[in-house]
Amino acid sequence: MNSNDRSEKTSESLSPADPTGTQTSRGFKLHAWMQLLRIGNVFTAFANVLMGYLVVLSDDRVLTLSAQDAWPLAGLLAATFCLYSSGMVLNDVFDIEQDQEQRSDRPLAAGVISLRVAARCGMGLMLAGILFASTAGLRGCLLGCAIAVSVLLYNRVLKKTPLAPLMMGMCRMLNVLLGMSYVASDKAIFCGFEKHHLLIAGGIGVFVAGLTWFARTEARTSNRWLLSFGVAVMALGFVCLSSFPIDLAQSGRLQLKPDSTGLLFGVLAILILYRAVAAIFDPRPERVQVGVIHCLRSLIFLDACVVAIVSHSSMAVLTIALLLPMLTLSKWIRTT
Repeated sequence: MNSNDRSEKTSESLSPADPTGTQTSRGFKLHAWMQLLRIGNVFTAFANVLMGYLVVLSDDRVLTLSAQDAWPLAGLLAATFCLYSSGMVLNDVFDIEQDQEQRSDRPLAAGVISLRVAARCGMGLMLAGILFASTAGLRGCLLGCAIAVSVLLYNRVLKKTPLAPLMMGMCRMLNVLLGMSYVASDKAIFCGFEKHHLLIAGGIGVFVAGLTWFARTEARTSNRWLLSFGVAVMALGFVCLSSFPIDLAQSGRLQLKPDSTGLLFGVLAILILYRAVAAIFDPRPERVQVGVIHCLRSLIFLDACVVAIVSHSSMAVLTIALLLPMLTLSKWIRTT
């Protein structure tokens, strides 16, 4: 999800004012790495894992985090950071020739970071992510491996095919399940996960698949029918998410009334999707890109909404708080 606007400004930022100054050079290099990692976006992955972890805690009637959750949660957050970041790096590694022609301001295309270093970094992050995921046991290790394989398939094989959005959604779904992997349920229907776990993870995955489809041609004027299909798939993700409280209605685990959860998701769908719908009527790149960024940031609100339904309200606030560093970093580092 890259575009060419503001390239002149970015190119200027890739030229340090004082090439001989060590401090300036280091800051310049750090900025390039943050661009390569698209560092602000990782907070949406953090929110996925935090939400998943809080959902499985709530299954045991535990509604807040405690000190004993620090290490397990830290391991899972480290895993998602490494796996997500590896995907961002390898995206540019495999797209180097295209970026040199169309997005010469990207760190690899501009030669600020060498291709070899970036490739090693991407694979190293991937291996580290699998190791951190293994702190959650065998399921965590398997999910980490599944995410790694999905990242490689997306970047190396499927990116330019119609299956690309599906694979991107799969990565997000697996990321949510990674957050849920620390505790296996005795009421599981698949690999230690209960039905509502799969509905939540699947809903996030479907939403991201739709968003990926919506963003496929953001660098040029998009086809209205393709944009409409992307919005429809994102709306289907909301339907999946709104169905999980129905599954838990008789369990006593909900912190909100089932009727109010449907209204909550409905209002959230309108607030999140309205910019995407507006882009259908005006499919210029700048309008589509605004819709993409808006929907991407809204992932954190989706996670917080799920947390509010099953956990203490303070945990929902904690999840939403992840939006703050994302918005702060987005002022300097582009998110698409």
